[in-house]
Amino acid sequence: AKAQLRRPGSGTVEREDRTKSELVKEEGAIYLEGMVEKEFLVRVTAGAAVYANLQGERWMGNLLPEQNAVLLAVSDKAYRVRAKAKQGQVAGWVSKAAIAGLPEGFEDNLRQYHERYLIVSELIENKQVALGMTVAEVTAAIGPPDKRQSTVNEAGRTDSLEFISYQRVPQTVMSVDGFGQAVPVTRYLEVESGRITVDFSNDVVTSISESEGLNYSNARLDVTVPPLVFLF
Repeated sequence: AKAQLRRPGSGTVEREDRTKSELVKEEGAIYLEGMVEKEFLVRVTAGAAVYANLQGERWMGNLLPEQNAVLLAVSDKAYRVRAKAKQGQVAGWVSKAAIAGLPEGFEDNLRQYHERYLIVSELIENKQVALGMTVAEVTAAIGPPDKRQSTVNEAGRTDSLEFISYQRVPQTVMSVDGFGQAVPVTRYLEVESGRITVDFSNDVVTSISESEGLNYSNARLDVTVPPLVFLF
């Protein structure tokens, strides 16, 4: 699921490059950067002090009231936002009481979203697939399918994707060089080493099967990814 932009009021906030970050993340906080693709806007309703960390150390300024802010992270105690302060644009932790515009149940949904994100990220990093993943997540983990079959009916859409892995096997043959001498030449052939079929129902993996006698280590059969959670 992709986070969507929420614009609770007028005004704009300068964007930053979300692909790069040298931020030291604090323990216990959930950071949206890197987890969602788009910035999440909230509303600063009252002037509030902003601090560099959750311990309230290094005061950075006071946020201007009645402006949009970019939500960067959530903790039990405070929100990390990027917004304008009297001292200029800052990114820091502010009291939750000064922030509005979050959907009902947002924090609970965010925690579930984050837990699922961690599971899927590990699977993708290890090039593995599991029940509950989406088509996009599976292809991010092991690449595009070699074969695909899709069906649409009253119950929805079903897809069956087949992935084949290969290994390079050396084969030595005799050849003739430029002097007419017979010499051994090693060539590499691609030989199928594994095959897996992943079935989807409405974009969610419902079953995974492997070809008998073939070892395809990308299938993680002991893990089930939790259902998709939408932030709002």
